[in-house]
Amino acid sequence: MDIPGFAQAALRLLNEAGYEAYLVGGCVRDDMLGILPHDFDICTSARPSEMQQVFRDFRTIETGLKHGTLTVLVDGEPLEITTFRQDGEYLDNRHPREVVFTRNLENDLSRRDFTVNAMAFHPEKGLVDFFGGREDCKRKVIRCVGDAATRFTEDALRILRAFRFAARFRFDIEEHTAKAIFDKQHLLQNISAERIASEMNGLLQAEGAAEILRTFREVFFTAVPALRMPEEVWHRVLQVLSCCEKKLPLLWSALLHPLGAERAKKVLQSLKMPNALLEDVYVLLAYLYLPLRSNRMQYALMVIGKERTFLLLSLQQALDNAKCPGNEEENAAWYSAMKEIAEALLASGACYTLSALAVKGNDLAALGIQGKAIGETLHKLLEKVVLGEAENDREQLLRLARNMK
Repeated sequence: MDIPGFAQAALRLLNEAGYEAYLVGGCVRDDMLGILPHDFDICTSARPSEMQQVFRDFRTIETGLKHGTLTVLVDGEPLEITTFRQDGEYLDNRHPREVVFTRNLENDLSRRDFTVNAMAFHPEKGLVDFFGGREDCKRKVIRCVGDAATRFTEDALRILRAFRFAARFRFDIEEHTAKAIFDKQHLLQNISAERIASEMNGLLQAEGAAEILRTFREVFFTAVPALRMPEEVWHRVLQVLSCCEKKLPLLWSALLHPLGAERAKKVLQSLKMPNALLEDVYVLLAYLYLPLRSNRMQYALMVIGKERTFLLLSLQQALDNAKCPGNEEENAAWYSAMKEIAEALLASGACYTLSALAVKGNDLAALGIQGKAIGETLHKLLEKVVLGEAENDREQLLRLARNMK
C-alpha cells in the first residue's frame, strides 16, 4: 500500500512510542479496489491521553476525544487517529450508550459495519483481515461483520450505508445482509432526517444508484415515505435517473418529478435539505415542460436564470432519453445545439436580467413612477426586450414606460 509521508510519520511516532497503529477502514478498502485513497484514518492501541502525549508537538483538534478520536495535523494534513474501542449497548438504533477503549485490534474491527471496511494495514505487518474483507472485495459483495441483524439493530443507518457502498462500487449485497435489511427496515424510522438525506445524496450520485433503488424499493419507501409510488411510476423514475448527470439538483428532480414542484419541495424540506438545493429542484420541476427552443432561450434565461436553464436542458434531455430509448444520439445533438444557443446569447451580452436593462429605477422615478410600480414596470420592460418586442435602448424603453403610466 502506497502510504503518504504524513500518514507514515504518524504511524512511526505511535509505533516508536510502543503502541500499535494501523491504517484502517476506507483507505485500506479503496487501495484494495485499486482506487486512490483520499482520507487516511489510523486506529491505535494508545489511549486518548497517550495520543496527546505522542503528538504534543503537533497541532491537534480534540473535539472527538471523549470518543477516542484525536485529529492531528501532520505536514498540514489532518489525520483522524482513534483508540481501539468497543461499543457499549445501543440505545436508539444509532448511538451506543458508551464507548469502551481496548488494546485489542480485533475487538475494534469487530464492531465495524461491513467486512470491506473492517480491514487494517501496517507498513511492516501488512494487511490485517479478520472477517474476509479482502475476499469480499474480490467477490464484489457488501457483507456485514458478524450477524447482520445485530449490526442493523445497533445502527439502522448502516442500511443506507450498505446501499451507498453497493451503488458506488457496483457491488451486490450479500444474501444474509439483504435479508436483514428487509427485516430491519422499520428501524430507519428512528434515524434523523439529516442523516437519511446525507446518505441519499451519496447514493444518488453513485453509478449504481438506479439498480439499488429498484431492488430495495420498499426499504426506500420506509426511509422516505413520500417516495412511495406505483411500481410502473417508480420504474419510469429510475429510467430518468439513469439518464441524468450526477448533479444533485438533477438527481433529486428526476427522483421526485412525478410529485410536482410543491410536493417535491415539501419532501426536501422534511429531509432538512439546504435551501439552495430545495429551490433548484422546485424551479426545475415548476418549469419542467418550459419549451426551450432557440427563439425562447432568452426568455428561459430571464425566468429561471443561467445555471438553472442549463440544468433544465439536461433534465429535459434525461426525460426524453428515458421516454424514447434508442434516440440518445439524436437527443444529444439537439440538446447540445440548444446549449450552444444559450452560451452564444450569454457571450453576446444579451439582456435577460434587470441589471442589464438600459433603464433603471431612477430613470422611472424621474418619469413620476413610484413605489411598487417601478419594479413592475422594469419587469414589463425586460420581458418586452427578451421577447423581441423592444430593443434594449434607453430612449425607446423610456417611451414605453411613459405609455405604461
